[in-house]
Amino acid sequence: MTHDPDLVTARSAAIYRAMTPAQRLEQALRLRRQMLSLMDAGLRAEHPEWTEEQRQREIARRILVADGG
Repeated sequence: MTHDPDLVTARSAAIYRAMTPAQRLEQALRLRRQMLSLMDAGLRAEHPEWTEEQRQREIARRILVADGG
């Protein structure tokens, strides 16, 4: 099954345009939580010896680096 990226982008844009600002914010927060959870799971697998604090610091570091900080 193939997908037309332009069609997917257009559909996604239409869905977001139809959302209220509160719904868009909730979606952004949901995606952020999912991203943090996935990053934490990856670090737990990669560094099982790390504490929660070490993982949280590494997640923060990676976010800052990605932001150009």
